[in-house]
Amino acid sequence: MRGAGRLKAKAAAASVSLLLAAAVAFAPQLVSVCQAQSPWKLVWSDEFDGPRGAPPNSMNWSFQTGPGAKFGNDEAEVYCAYGSNEAPCNGSQPNAYLDGKGHLILVAVKTGATVAVGPNKTVSPVYTSARLNSMKDFRYGRLEASLRLPIAGPGVWPAFWALGRETSTAHWPAVGEIDVMEQWNPVAGQPDKLDPLTVHGSTHGPKAPGSAQGYIEQIGNYTFPAPPSNGLHQFAVEWEPGEVDFYVDGDLYSQQSVGSLTGTDVYSLDRGPFSLLLNLAMGGGFFGYPNAATGPTPTLVADYVRMYQRDPGALPSGWGNYDVGGPNEAGSSKFVNGVWTVSGGGYGIEGHFDQFQFLYRSMGGDGELSAHVLDQTSKVPEAKAGVMLREGRGAASAFAMMFVSPDGSTHFRCRQNKGEVPSEVLYKGQANWIKVGRVGDTFTGYASVDGKSWNSVGSLKISLTHDIDAGLIATARANETPNTARFDYVDSTSTDAAYDGEAAHIPGVIQAERFDTGGSGYSYSTDFGDSGPKIEQMPDKAGVNDGAGGYYLTELKANRYINYSADVTKDGSYVFVLRVASAGSGGSFHLNVDQKALFAPVPIPDTGGALAWKEVKTQAVRLTAGHHTIALVTDAAGPGGRVGSIDFIVVRPQ
Repeated sequence: MRGAGRLKAKAAAASVSLLLAAAVAFAPQLVSVCQAQSPWKLVWSDEFDGPRGAPPNSMNWSFQTGPGAKFGNDEAEVYCAYGSNEAPCNGSQPNAYLDGKGHLILVAVKTGATVAVGPNKTVSPVYTSARLNSMKDFRYGRLEASLRLPIAGPGVWPAFWALGRETSTAHWPAVGEIDVMEQWNPVAGQPDKLDPLTVHGSTHGPKAPGSAQGYIEQIGNYTFPAPPSNGLHQFAVEWEPGEVDFYVDGDLYSQQSVGSLTGTDVYSLDRGPFSLLLNLAMGGGFFGYPNAATGPTPTLVADYVRMYQRDPGALPSGWGNYDVGGPNEAGSSKFVNGVWTVSGGGYGIEGHFDQFQFLYRSMGGDGELSAHVLDQTSKVPEAKAGVMLREGRGAASAFAMMFVSPDGSTHFRCRQNKGEVPSEVLYKGQANWIKVGRVGDTFTGYASVDGKSWNSVGSLKISLTHDIDAGLIATARANETPNTARFDYVDSTSTDAAYDGEAAHIPGVIQAERFDTGGSGYSYSTDFGDSGPKIEQMPDKAGVNDGAGGYYLTELKANRYINYSADVTKDGSYVFVLRVASAGSGGSFHLNVDQKALFAPVPIPDTGGALAWKEVKTQAVRLTAGHHTIALVTDAAGPGGRVGSIDFIVVRPQ
């Protein structure tokens, strides 16, 4: 959205990769070595349960009130508290209330009032509306909301966002801002054009740390195939030190980090604390105001708002959990005493849009995932406990899976293309041992009564990317009765796959600590051992970061390699820019693409200190579109026997 005091708010990014745990073999039941992903633990939520007409929970939210113009951007609405009759507010027609069915309603109501939005500038008609601020502060984690957006109209501006807490000395843009979702109507700079299909995710911050003079921004755009006013959609960010990743319905569409800001380092997002905001603005100097074509009551519906934090102890290294499709009932996953427990609500994997809890790891290329279903709690026939290979966490992604239903039947189900209704083969028998495998584009489901002798249930060709997610799922037919499934054996093919299943996008940023998940001998030299390259977090001195935020690789030795999966958007000439630090000469490095050296060794200079970061630029090289493995190879160490530390690699068109 936008912070106070700005005409057109947007800002700087900071934030990156997830903290990587040591890569180790997890348990006798699982043969795999992986880098850590992000196991999420629900720490706060509002499911908006309550009687019809009631205000939102005052323990969770406060109303911010008054003319919208005081919040910046020359906004034209007036924000009203619940029950307020201060003109133009109308206590009998609240702007934020519960509908009695588990939803929060934010409605902007057209009035006959005129309001001043700037010097010598007034706007009419004026709408009353609501702006809610969370009582809970947070720093880092996964922020998620299930929303139905208003029907697009001139001036309609819904937003779900996060803003750094202001103090007497720190104000916007110095405090930072993350816009999880906002929709602009009309399109900025095009006052006669509406875009009912596009939403935006962005980060904002100051041009210099702590400064209140000027701001910078990064903006990502996501376009729906149909208007998001037609139904609920999940909007989320995963925010780690150094990077903010933006998702819609589980599809990653923007990765914003300090490395994306050419020549500019902004760290405000790594300070916090932040609060969440939900609001429905009605116009502003940013893009325009309501007019006669705007509906009288634009409405934003929130099904839930949830906040997660990383819980590394909940799952073995390399595994993460995720609520695909945002079911009403938040799911969970854990691994205790050799038993995997996956609990998920939702409406199954029946049609175009999935809802289930997914316990997953990355898999690159060919491989298999097998498991033994110990039991599941649901008795609903449509509930499922299974194994799945899936193209990402998007709620309509292509997949292949084997699952067991509570009635004991076993099924092989596939979705060949995104958004299609899946096809299915029913196994002629019962079996609690299930497996799904990939060879090229052929995906096959298997069933077994003992885990030793396997019967093929069905095969289907599905064109998926090289790197996919492999994991366990649990889902229920009704959100009110989540299904908890237990698996006492899980076996996954060792693989060299992209970190978290998401290959780096080129042009873009490769965070140095997000190396591939294969582990020792797969994604990095065996000399590192199972723990992998050493990762350190950037320091924060007296609240002012002197690094780029996030994590970096350090104590590297000569003659080592570290692999990164990358997807190149188009053929072209590119340069690699490495952010490095070294006290004294830092040795040298080169990069390989698909095991072929790109250029001769590049020296890492004395940058003036172990955390004095500078950029080293390589010569231009030719890259072809498609999936590649990029290897960072250390050629020589400095006088101290160590190679300089590396924060990230920016790949830019020449």
